[in-house]
Amino acid sequence: MASRHAFGEFAPAILNIYRRDKEAFWAAAMAPFLSDSPLLSLWEHRKVGLDLLGAYNGLDICARQVLREFGEPLGIDVNRWKSNRTQYFKDAYPIFAFLAIWVDEAGLTEFLPQFDDILTSAVYGVAGYGILDENVDSRTPSPVEILASQALIAEYETLILRVFGMTPVNQGILHRMRALFLAAEIKEKALRGIRSPYRLDKPEECGAKGAHVVTPFMLSLERLGKASQIEDYWRVFLLFGAVIQVIDDWMDLEKDLAVGHYSYVTLGFDGLRGMKDAGKTARALRADPDRVRLTFERSKEMIEEARAILHRLEDPFLMRLVDVTDLRLDAYFRKEWQMA
Repeated sequence: MASRHAFGEFAPAILNIYRRDKEAFWAAAMAPFLSDSPLLSLWEHRKVGLDLLGAYNGLDICARQVLREFGEPLGIDVNRWKSNRTQYFKDAYPIFAFLAIWVDEAGLTEFLPQFDDILTSAVYGVAGYGILDENVDSRTPSPVEILASQALIAEYETLILRVFGMTPVNQGILHRMRALFLAAEIKEKALRGIRSPYRLDKPEECGAKGAHVVTPFMLSLERLGKASQIEDYWRVFLLFGAVIQVIDDWMDLEKDLAVGHYSYVTLGFDGLRGMKDAGKTARALRADPDRVRLTFERSKEMIEEARAILHRLEDPFLMRLVDVTDLRLDAYFRKEWQMA
């Protein structure tokens, strides 16, 4: 398999930046969400920001290489598929950086030399679940792409277990990851064009579809002697994952409505069943200040619950990930609806 230099150099580069000035690292990570001018904020933290961009540089090239090598024996080119949304992998760059720091701070340094395998497994997982999601949402799904998504997920699970250990606890975690995603998709598709599969008082259920992105954090718990805390960590990841999903629901609203997918942000809207114009319906939903405010407040409640759990678990490093999610939430609602 060809060299993947950027994958191999990623964790050392991130840790070098972090150890040099930890507070500057966190300030640079959070600055774009605290300012109305993200470019200006990046300039103010340009030294760390440029170093971070340097660490991220080349990751997408490596990801394409991984997928090219996967597809060659099958006679397919996953990189050419529209269903392979490469932005999903780019969006996870900060999570990979947090993971490198968390592994190092937790004393799991034996995983750092294998970080290239962790990133490779992430490529398989993000592509596999993303391609599957896109196809089951499509009115014209591709059998080849659906089958390839299953093969990608199999590669992801095999490689990630090879890194973190093939134990009953870790197998159970991966099984639960897959089951959460599939249950959410089955319920969503069974109710397509009928109603939202979610409940107003259970917004955390929105976080199930993105659970696989945090797999390495969960698979580290047994090695840390924290297997008894798995349920607490599950709750944390579902909570802040659901906040990200609520943001995505608003961003993808018209696209989702066009295929009959009613998300959490559409709950309680009476005009869905008779909807003929997805754009018009999306504008009506966005123009409802009570709906916007409610989804924002529910998201804030999930952030605070996640913080409370992590405080009890005495995990300040994942708290930073929740803090960044909170800032992302504030930034989005401030930009889209001028909310203070």
